[in-house]
Amino acid sequence: MTTCPTHQNSAPPPPQMPHSTRPANLVCKGCAAPAGSQEERRSHHCPCCGERFVSGCTGRPRRRTCHRCGTLDTHADRWLPPVDPIAELLGQHYTPSPWFRVWEEAARRFGGDIAHHLVQVTTEIDQTHLYGEIAFRGSVIAVRHGERGFEAASDCPHRAECRRGRLWTPVQIREDLLDVRLNGPGPRASACDRAHRHS
Repeated sequence: MTTCPTHQNSAPPPPQMPHSTRPANLVCKGCAAPAGSQEERRSHHCPCCGERFVSGCTGRPRRRTCHRCGTLDTHADRWLPPVDPIAELLGQHYTPSPWFRVWEEAARRFGGDIAHHLVQVTTEIDQTHLYGEIAFRGSVIAVRHGERGFEAASDCPHRAECRRGRLWTPVQIREDLLDVRLNGPGPRASACDRAHRHS
């Protein structure tokens, strides 16, 4: 099974982001496939046109989507029939993303204007939290959401040795965010998330 329904009767276009077979000393953090390997090609690239999947590698998800060929069910090894995404959205036949749920919670806790300026930030270091930034007029404050709920970041006090470390203070309401912004980490702040770098 390599051909999608779209390209059963016509050759797919050449991929703009094809798989590179050049080996490297790198391993995908999602699926642990070595760079340049066939395992990486199967995990990261469409089996029909060879294009890199639009969704990032998050291990072994059940579905992968190619913007040229459609959606592949990786467990059943078959292409799924095309769907009307607008009809799914309007009929609420979809699962909101974890980030959207976090955004909704931020709007309830901090207000719609704060949520409006909240943008998602991706990180490969910590997979246990969803990260974002409240960005406004060129300034930002980092926030994350995990088991402790929302937390806001403050710079590590050891800035001389630890230039990128941050302390995370739990925040429940808008005033908590303001307090962290003006006064730094609170009494319930976590230890520096890069403490091993300067200990």
